[in-house]
Amino acid sequence: MDDDDYWNTSETKAKAFSFDDDVLSTQEILAIGQKRSSGQTEDSVFATTITNAKRNLVSLNSLVSPKVLDLIVLAQSGKDPNNTRPLDYDSTSITLKRLILGHTCSLHVHRSLKSKTELLDGAIVMGDGNAILAVVLFLIQTLNKKLVHELLSSRPIALNHYMSHLKSEGKINELTDLLTMLGRAPEAAMYQFEHIVKTQGNNIESLLRKLNNVLSNHFNQPGVDAHCNKMLVDYIKLLEWQKCANKSELHNKSPLACLTHCCQWHWHEGAGNMMSPLTLCQRQQITPLQYDWVVLNVHANSSKWDIVESLFTKKDWLGRTTLSSHIPIETLLCRLNDLNASKSMMATCVNKIQNNDERLRLAQKYKIHSVVIESLFKQKDRAALTNYKMTLSPQSEDYILADNTLRDPSIKWKN
Repeated sequence: MDDDDYWNTSETKAKAFSFDDDVLSTQEILAIGQKRSSGQTEDSVFATTITNAKRNLVSLNSLVSPKVLDLIVLAQSGKDPNNTRPLDYDSTSITLKRLILGHTCSLHVHRSLKSKTELLDGAIVMGDGNAILAVVLFLIQTLNKKLVHELLSSRPIALNHYMSHLKSEGKINELTDLLTMLGRAPEAAMYQFEHIVKTQGNNIESLLRKLNNVLSNHFNQPGVDAHCNKMLVDYIKLLEWQKCANKSELHNKSPLACLTHCCQWHWHEGAGNMMSPLTLCQRQQITPLQYDWVVLNVHANSSKWDIVESLFTKKDWLGRTTLSSHIPIETLLCRLNDLNASKSMMATCVNKIQNNDERLRLAQKYKIHSVVIESLFKQKDRAALTNYKMTLSPQSEDYILADNTLRDPSIKWKN
C-alpha cells in the first residue's frame, strides 16, 4: 500500500491527528499509542485504558512533563509555538503560587528587571517568608549587588528576611557588608562584635585580637555611637585584666562577678594591686552603688559582719553612729534582714530615716523593737506603746524598756 492509499483508508482516518479538533483530554493523551486487541471497539480501548490508569495510579506528570504537555496543547490549538509565550511559565502570579505551594519552578524565566521587581513585590504582598527569601536569593544571583541593595533598602520586609537568613547561616561578613552599604554601620559593628564573642569561647588571646580589629575597623568609624565604642573599649580592658589574672574561673565573667572574686579572695590587697577590689572598680568604672552591694553580699554571706559594719556605719565627731551607704535605705534594710543582720545594725539603718511615720512603719515591719518604742515615745502615744508592750516577750530587754518608758513621770502623754 502506497502512502496516499494508507492515508485514504477509513481506519487511518479515524486515528488521524487534526489541529482543528478539540484539545485532547488527559485520558485521550494517555490512550494514544495503545494497541487495540481484536474484537475491541475504539471506545472500549479508551474505557479499558482509563480503567487501567486508575487501577495502576499512573500520574500524567510521570509520563509527560508539564512543559511538554503545554506544547502539545499549544500545537493542537493551531498556533505557532515559536511566536507564542509558553503558557503561564513567565507569569508572576503562577510563579508565586508555585513557590508558596512548594512546587518546583524556575525563576530564571523572569529575565527583565521589571519582571524581577514585580516578583519581589508580589512575594512581599503574599507575606510568605520562604517565597520572599527565594526571590531575594534569585535577585542576588542575577543582579549586581548595588542594584539588589537598592531594591532591598526600600523594602524593609524583604531586607529583614534576608538579614535573618545571613545570621542563621553565619554569613556575618556578608551581613555587615550589606548593612554598611545601606548606611547602617553601627548595626554592622554590633553584629561583628556579637559574632566574635559567641564563636571564640574561652580563648582570650584570640578574642582580644579579633575585638581590637573590630574596634579599629568598625567601632572607630564615623557614625558609630560613642556609647557602643566605650562599651567595647571597657570590655577589652576587662579581658586584658582577666588575661593577667590567669584564672580560668574568671574567663568571660562580668565585671561584678570578677569584683565578687576579688572581694572574697583579695580583700586586703591595697589599691594599685591588680587583684585589689578598688583597682578593679577603677579600671572597670564600677559605680559606688554596685561596689556596696557586692561587698555587702560577699561579706555578709561569709558572716564577716565586722567588715560590713566598718563599711556601712561611721562615727561622727560627736561619737554617734551613722549610716554610710549608697544603697537606698529600704532596699538595704530588706537585704540586711534576709542576711540575718544584727538588730543593732538594723536599728542604725532605720534611724537614718528622717520621716517619723516611715521610720515607725519600717521598724514595726522588721521588728526593731527599740526603734518602735523610741518612735512612740517621741509621739507621746501612750496607748499605742501600751498595746505594743503587750506583744513583747515578758521580762525581755525590749519589754523592760517599754515598761520603764511608760512609767517615766516626766513624759507628758497625749492620751
